[in-house]
Amino acid sequence: MQRHRVCAVVGVLFSLLSVVSVLGQGAQQPQVRIETVYPRHVARGQTTVINVAVPSRDAVQAAEISPSTGVTVSGIKGSGSETEQAIGWWEIALDVAKDAAPGDRSLVLVMRMGRTAPTTISVPTHVPTISDLRIVPPQSNQPTVELQLAAADAAGDLGDSPYVWFTAGCGGEPLVGAVRGKVSAGVVRAALPNLRKAAGGGTPAAGKCDLQVRVTDSTGIDSNTLKTTVEFRN
Repeated sequence: MQRHRVCAVVGVLFSLLSVVSVLGQGAQQPQVRIETVYPRHVARGQTTVINVAVPSRDAVQAAEISPSTGVTVSGIKGSGSETEQAIGWWEIALDVAKDAAPGDRSLVLVMRMGRTAPTTISVPTHVPTISDLRIVPPQSNQPTVELQLAAADAAGDLGDSPYVWFTAGCGGEPLVGAVRGKVSAGVVRAALPNLRKAAGGGTPAAGKCDLQVRVTDSTGIDSNTLKTTVEFRN
């Protein structure tokens, strides 16, 4: 009877040590969940910059794509700013071969303290293409910022009122949103909200915002991204 009790105690201690060991290993390899990824579609035969928001102060050292055939990580760049919630913004440049197979890919970011949980990006059979982004210079009393751009979609999936996604860097955390655009003769027009007001006082009366714009067609496929600067007047 005494021998059985000793064996039982040893068995319990061994189980506890195993649990502690597993928990210790997990603590050494934390997984951070990527909060924001845009765009999620990368065009074949092009380089697409993916914007990623990670809730961590740790620097991104590498990015991994799986399956990697036809898709190469060609650059990683930090925004240089951090939000109050310790969210870091990163730009991941992906080179996609012309003959890359359509379908989903898994994106994982590698940081000094661990790896992020995987998130999905896709290589579609086609993407809408936008160009010639123009901004109507906003006056101090204008509530909106008006933009127009040329759009083409070989599959004809753009629709009459596509979503126009925008990211505005006006100081501090980037502003991300979407509005409905209007299509006429291959030109998309849209009115963005008052960026100066949305920035919460981060943009002075005479200042500027760095703007990124993309369009989503009626099937949910993202276009390429265009960049420009919005200048504010007194």
